Amino acid sequence: MTKGKILKFDVKGIAGRQVRRLRRGAGMTQDDLARRCGIFRTYLSRIENGTANTSITVLAALATSLNVKIQDLFIE
Repeated sequence: MTKGKILKFDVKGIAGRQVRRLRRGAGMTQDDLARRCGIFRTYLSRIENGTANTSITVLAALATSLNVKIQDLFIE
């Protein structure tokens, strides 16, 4: 690794893809999951598409609603 070089990770994309995969695996619609988390469906859509900057609080709500640990949202 070159000194001073910063590795970039697509954290939003990874988390979004995981949320979508887990939601579908649980048989939930975006409306179902959004309602459980207290967020708008359009916001959940942006999270799943990797375009939303989201808070740790929302990520925790998503993980809880999907019955996974929060770190599972970042593992592909």
